[in-house]
Amino acid sequence: MKTKLGLLILLILTTQCKQTEKANTLKMSQVVDTYFGEKIEDPYRWLENLEDSTTISWLKDQKKVADLAFAANPGFDTIFNAIKSHKKKEQSFISKIKITDQDQYFYLKRLPIEKIAKLYKRNTFSDVEELLYDPAAYQSSSSSSSSQSYVINYIQPSWDLKKLVIGLTKNDEEYSELVVLDIASKKIISGVAKNALPNSLGGIEWLPDNNGFIYTHTPVIDPKNENYGLNRKIKTYRLNKKSKDQEVFFSEKINSGDSPITYFTNKNNPFVLLAIANVSSYRDTYYKKIENLSDEKLSWKKLYGKEDKIRQFFLFGNDFYYRTSKDASNFKICKTDLSSPDFNNPEVLVDETKDMVISDFAVTSDGIYVVKTKNGVEAKLYFQGHTDKENREIVLPRASGHINISSKGKEYAAIWMTIEGWTNYKETYLFDLNKNEFTSRNLAPITKYDFLDDVIVEEIEVPSHDGVMVPLSIIYKKRTQLNGQNRMLINAYGAYKWSNSPYLYDYLLYWLQEGGIYVTAHVRGGGEKGNDWHLGGYKTTKPNSWKDLIACTEFLIDKKYTTNNKTALWGASAGGVTIGRAITERPDLFKTAFIRAGILNTLRREFGPNGKSNTKEYGTVKDSIEFMGLLAMDAYHHIKNEVQYPSLYLTAGMKDSRVSPSQPAKFAAKIVNEGHADNLILFDTDFEGGHGFETAPDKREKELAKVMTFLLWQTGHPDYQPE
Repeated sequence: MKTKLGLLILLILTTQCKQTEKANTLKMSQVVDTYFGEKIEDPYRWLENLEDSTTISWLKDQKKVADLAFAANPGFDTIFNAIKSHKKKEQSFISKIKITDQDQYFYLKRLPIEKIAKLYKRNTFSDVEELLYDPAAYQSSSSSSSSQSYVINYIQPSWDLKKLVIGLTKNDEEYSELVVLDIASKKIISGVAKNALPNSLGGIEWLPDNNGFIYTHTPVIDPKNENYGLNRKIKTYRLNKKSKDQEVFFSEKINSGDSPITYFTNKNNPFVLLAIANVSSYRDTYYKKIENLSDEKLSWKKLYGKEDKIRQFFLFGNDFYYRTSKDASNFKICKTDLSSPDFNNPEVLVDETKDMVISDFAVTSDGIYVVKTKNGVEAKLYFQGHTDKENREIVLPRASGHINISSKGKEYAAIWMTIEGWTNYKETYLFDLNKNEFTSRNLAPITKYDFLDDVIVEEIEVPSHDGVMVPLSIIYKKRTQLNGQNRMLINAYGAYKWSNSPYLYDYLLYWLQEGGIYVTAHVRGGGEKGNDWHLGGYKTTKPNSWKDLIACTEFLIDKKYTTNNKTALWGASAGGVTIGRAITERPDLFKTAFIRAGILNTLRREFGPNGKSNTKEYGTVKDSIEFMGLLAMDAYHHIKNEVQYPSLYLTAGMKDSRVSPSQPAKFAAKIVNEGHADNLILFDTDFEGGHGFETAPDKREKELAKVMTFLLWQTGHPDYQPE
């Protein structure tokens, strides 16, 4: 092992010397941008050219170093084998569940021994499941290789339950090819609707006649093309016409980075709704009669605007129920009549609650069910009848940190809910209001770990730099001594109004098993405390996100949960802003960090994948004030010469449609070449991977083993030290 480690160190030093020489040579012709009179040097702009042989060579060299680092660590094989063993013992993985008005269940299921989930159906919950489709049988006409492995990333049954749209994608890509399955014969009955993005933009809507569907089409899905992801349109796909694709007429101008998406919500509704979507959860939304969907002479009529702050809605006939933060940061539930809509003076059904956020709701024949969440971590369920204003709490089968609810609509009494927490996986129940009774509706047994019964969960609040109280979740084994010597892993995100709600992450599970303390800092920029919490870490207020994280870390060290030499951070995607700036502002406070596909160069964010749309969250360099905000949150531009930063493990996906691999690549290059000589930086690019939504199980398990190995190694776990 000593020989192996010696070779590793030699390779790292040799490779980094070559990289430094290469980078220094290219820095002689570095790019200098001028924004509002301020000159910004960008010495590693060359890494944005992902087609250049020099860039590819550098990425491969970095990957080689990372691979050898894990090969030289005896802990990697130990935890990798443990992860594989645990996964084989777990129950089937169920996802994409669709429950119809007739109580039919459509869902994906993957057995522990399988790499790809298959599509199944049950006529009732208790009925025997029936295999409908195996994506291994799919071969795309656009694929250059017959060995391409496709997975299902979307399903939607037709209103008459005779057909089903299936979205298929490959290599962790988000864009789908859509086909239609005849449920009775289990055969594909249509051609392919390509370049669809159903998961993040609202999905597929069947037409009322069941002979076609409507979807959002993206003309260019090649990340190398300058028009990548732009100019999306609504199209109908007709099953019984030679010209299957037909663009839906829309009279309003759409910005090139925005996406039009449609909603029917109910086959009996007289209207179809069309929202102009981007990263903001508030959207300008239009509507028109369904029978005039393709009539070019009839323009859409605006229903409401972004200023109405509507986050969630349901339409039943003319009754439009919605959840809004307009004049209610913690949200309220309202109703208006679409025959004469009034969003300035709607009927308020459920008022805002001062210390809890209304995070979900559903409408049934009995009344309205409402989920209220405190600090994003303590969720409760309430019910209110249609004719009264009294909210009564429904006692759940177990305490929950996060609840999702769904119903079949206003004509039905049935209500489903899923509950989960930091130490328990998602559980599904059907609730009977008259009997006040919960019935389990789990399609597969829930995997449980006995040691999680012996865990403490503390939910507290910590004062930040400006006195604002930040929620902090702390999870550890009961016999842990708070002596300042514990390894601690802190997760933070803080963007897009997303609440970092209780969830049994694999990182949490294996970190606890190895005796560490796991923490989530619910920093500003998320949605844990409502709309105002998001605005507190947004554009020019973004510094609050990483300053909240720093304050939480200082608290944990002060209270002897850990020490700076044993503190690790992890974050992903937009969480890279929070993690990156925390370690560049306070490198002394942290020992190590893992950043997965992270945003670390915000000045260049709008020039990458989906960049124009994301200016609504971060800002644009075209605005002088927002430029200063972007510069403040740019971790890459805050790296200083010869500073000893925490050790880092950074990852990227070459086919990532959300965050360009150049973001972490430039950060890694600069911190390797300009930081302290002792900085240990591992940068690992998956040349066939994307953002991580549809990653194959074996690849996901290997990444998890690498992350755990690195963080345990760097925080001093004796079993993860190279010999």
